[in-house]
Order: sequence, then structure tokens, then C-alpha cells
Amino acid sequence: MQSFMLGAYWDARRDTLDTCVEKAARFFAGMAEIDPLLAQWYEKGRSRKDALTKKVDILDRKRLEELLLKGRNRTDVGREIIDDLGFSIRLWNGASQEEAEATVGIHCGCYSERVGNNVIIDLPCQSESSPWVSKASSLLALVAETWRPKWAGIMSERAMRERDFSSHPFVDWMVYVPRPIAAVPSPGRIETLDGLGSIIVVQPDPPLGADSEEASRIRQVERLLAA
Repeated sequence: MQSFMLGAYWDARRDTLDTCVEKAARFFAGMAEIDPLLAQWYEKGRSRKDALTKKVDILDRKRLEELLLKGRNRTDVGREIIDDLGFSIRLWNGASQEEAEATVGIHCGCYSERVGNNVIIDLPCQSESSPWVSKASSLLALVAETWRPKWAGIMSERAMRERDFSSHPFVDWMVYVPRPIAAVPSPGRIETLDGLGSIIVVQPDPPLGADSEEASRIRQVERLLAA
């Protein structure tokens, strides 16, 4: 069973703390609607038992604000806040089974030209109510609508290890770009997000990484996005 992650990336953007809290609140609420495994979150702890005592109320915006402030970067000497590196938060879903585990990390409000912003979700290998194949594009759309990234994708950890992840946007199972896309190779499809761009679903099922036709489709989409 392959592990997949969602990654969304954007350049320097000086979002305020209030803006980051607002977006994070909408994002967590949206994830909860997509799948029960993404509906509850915990702070990381010294151990699994410790983390399970640190449940986060995702509806409490004051709590989200505290966590984003807690995640600010500080200097090694003097522990002074580095303002241009923005805010961050990283949570775990507390699942009791390994295949149901998920983590989410948000780095927003960073306006350093050397460091970008991102949202990273390590996805569970299963869904409680239906397969991830039917939910992944909804999650990608939520990320695009909430965070307005430069690009975002859902990709296997295997693909990231074996191919050049420095080439962006990285194409594997699904990829979002903030522009219209007219057509993609069959059996891929395009989901148009009104005013926001396009999600390209390269193929209906998650790629296995060992099929020549699958690799050919990925290369075709890469060329399409590079044009």
C-alpha cells in the first residue's frame, strides 16, 4: 500500500496573523467535511499517549491563533522572533491504526524571498467512509480555494523519491495549477475551479509507479504544463 501526500506551495506572501487564522479555520472545517479521519487533530507530544492529551478544537480560532504563534521561527541566540518567516502549525489526527494516520503542516505568512509557504498533508492510506480516490480531488480543491497556491499536487512518496521533485509543478496522480487547462490525455480529466484554475487528474486510480503507460501519461501532462 503506497503512501500519498498533498503538497501546496506558494512564494513570499505577507499574510497577517488574522488572515492565517481565518484561512486555517476554513481549511480545518473543510477537511472535516471531506472525511472523518481529517476531522480531529492533536498537537505533537513526547509520545503517542502524551499527544492524545493535546486535542485541538479546530472551531476555536483563539486556539488556532495560539498554535500559529507558537510555531513562529526564532533565532538561535536570544530566541527572538523572525518576523519574515511567518507562522506555522503541525498536527496529527490521532488515529489508532497506522493506515488511518494523517498529519498536516501549515506554513503561512512568510514573506522572506528565500523561504516559501506551504501546506503539507500526509494522507491516510484508507478512508473511513469511501476510498481516497473519490475524495482526493475535493481535498485538492479545498487547498486551492483556501490558500491560493502557486501549484499543488497529490503524489506518492515513491514518486517523490524516484523522480526529480525539484521540477515544479510536480506531476503524479493529481496536480493543481492556477490557470485554465483545455485538455489532457485520456483517461485523465480536468476539474475546473471557477476563477482559480484547474485540477488535472492524470488517471482515475492512484499511480503504482511501475507501468510504462502510466509514466507516459505523466510525461505528457508535464509537457502540457511546461508549454
